[in-house]
Amino acid sequence: MAKKKNNDNRSASKNERRAARRENKYTWKHQLLKLPLLLLIPLGLFLPKLAAKFPDTVESVYSEKIYPVIAKALGFLSSLCPLSAAELIILFLGVLLVLILIIRILRVLFGKLANRKHNRIRCISYILSLCVFAGVMLNLFYCLWGFNHYRYPVSKLMDLEVRKYSVEELESLCRSLAADANELRGSVAEDDRGVFTIGDKATVMNSVVNAYERLGAENSLFGNSVYPAKTVIHSTALSKLDIVGIYIPYTAEANVNIEQPDLYVLSGAAHETAHYFGFAREDEANFLAYLVSLYSSDVSLRYSAAMFALSHVANQLYSADADKYFEIHAELYSDGMKRDLLDYRAYYQKYEDHPAKKVNDTINDSYLKYNGQNDGIRSYGRMVDLLLAYYLSNQQ
Repeated sequence: MAKKKNNDNRSASKNERRAARRENKYTWKHQLLKLPLLLLIPLGLFLPKLAAKFPDTVESVYSEKIYPVIAKALGFLSSLCPLSAAELIILFLGVLLVLILIIRILRVLFGKLANRKHNRIRCISYILSLCVFAGVMLNLFYCLWGFNHYRYPVSKLMDLEVRKYSVEELESLCRSLAADANELRGSVAEDDRGVFTIGDKATVMNSVVNAYERLGAENSLFGNSVYPAKTVIHSTALSKLDIVGIYIPYTAEANVNIEQPDLYVLSGAAHETAHYFGFAREDEANFLAYLVSLYSSDVSLRYSAAMFALSHVANQLYSADADKYFEIHAELYSDGMKRDLLDYRAYYQKYEDHPAKKVNDTINDSYLKYNGQNDGIRSYGRMVDLLLAYYLSNQQ
C-alpha cells in the first residue's frame, strides 16, 4: 500500500509540473520569447536574393551535390505511399490548423469571463506559432529545392544557343512539330468520342520514368533516381486554380491534375518531373518535358509532348505571322488533333473565369518574378526559344 501511495504521489507531482509548464507557456513573457523566431520570415525572403548573386556556387555546390541527395531521399520516402503524400499532408494539416484557429477564436469570444485573458494569450500564442511555422517552411522550401531557381540556365548546361530567331525559323519548327504530332496521332488510342486517351493514368506514368532513365543514361544532369508522378485525388480544386500539375519540394513529388483531358497529362508529368531534377524555371521544365519524350518508346507520351510543344510554338507563329499559322493548321493538323484541342479548350473554358484561377495567377506571377523569372506566368512560353535552339542545332 505504501508503494502504491508513493507511485500516486509521484504521478500527481508529474501532473502538477506539467500543469505548471502549460501555465508558464501561456504567459505574455513566454510569447515575447517567440518574437525572435519571426526573423525566419525575412531570412527566408533574403536567402533567394543572396543566392541570385552566386549562381556558380548554387550550381556547383547546391544543384550538383546537395540537392540530388535531398531529392533522392525524399523521393524514395514519398514513393512508399501509393497516393500523393503531399496531398494527404496538406489536407490533414490544413484542416487541423484551421480547426484549432477557429476553436481558439471562439474561446476568446465566448469563453468564461474568468478565462478570457488566458484564452487571448492562447490565441495569440497560436497565431505566433503559425507565423514561426510559416518561416520554417519558407526556409525549408529554399533549402530543399528553391535554390535551383538560381542555378545555371539549361541553355548553358546543355550548350544551346538562345538568340533572336526569324519567322522562317519559327515556321520551320512549327511545321516539324505539327508533322510529328500528325504522324503520332494515328497510333494513339481514342475514346468513344474520338478523343485521345491514355487509359489508366497511374500506370502510364511509368513511361515518363522510363524516358528520364534513358535520358539520364546519356546526360548526368538527369542521372538521379526518378519516381512516377502522382495523380491528385482532388484534381477539381487544381482545375479551379488553373493548375495542371505541381511539384512539392517537401516530399519531392511530381503531382498531376487528372481532371484535365488526357492530352497534356503525360507532358505535365514530364514537366513536373523536370522540377524534381532541379530545373525550377518554368520555361526550362516545359522544354525538358518535350526533350525527354524523344527518349520514350511510348507513343502516347511522345504525342502529348509534341502537342504541348506545338501549342506554344503555334501561338507564337500566329502572333508573328497568322497566315503562315493557318497554312500549317490547314495542311498538317489532322481531324484527331483538332478534336483533342477542342476537347481541351472546352475544359479550359469551364474554369477560365473562376475567381480562384485569377487569385492563383496573381500569386504565381508574383512568385515567379520574385524568384528571378521576370516574365512571371508568361515565362512558360519562353520554352519556344529553347525548342528553337535545340531544333536548329540538330538541323546542322
